[in-house]
Amino acid sequence: MISFDRIIMFVILLWISLYTMSFGRWTWKKKNKLGAVMVFAVALAVLVLPVYTIFFREG
Repeated sequence: MISFDRIIMFVILLWISLYTMSFGRWTWKKKNKLGAVMVFAVALAVLVLPVYTIFFREG
């Protein structure tokens, strides 16, 4: 069973990732393609790494 604090943590991580992705989209529109790709990579890492650590690593 997933506890309430993990759900809240996931929602916060999702919020941060969406905000970062919106900045990446803005950067893409400003013709900074490489910068946008890097921002998207950071947004993905911000979401994936903590979720892996919190939900899939027991111990």
